[in-house]
Amino acid sequence: MKIIKINAVWCPACLVVNNVWNKILIDYPDLDITTLDYDMDEDEVKKYNVGDVLPVMIFIQDGVEVKRLVGEKKYEEIKGVIDEYV
Repeated sequence: MKIIKINAVWCPACLVVNNVWNKILIDYPDLDITTLDYDMDEDEVKKYNVGDVLPVMIFIQDGVEVKRLVGEKKYEEIKGVIDEYV
């Protein structure tokens, strides 16, 4: 599974979710995660049809998007998606 995380430095919810991801990575150290900055990686972000609400977490399996989480999410919700597809 590949995970695309889209954040912005000005986004308070992104800071909260980054702390959640730090915990996730302790439990799942081998995840394939690409982090994109909403402003700095604008061309790449456009490919994923991201709206105005951040953060966005896109879960891709076999080249196909299987799940998208938008906004501030708790550890249990992100872990649940990972467990469902890993």
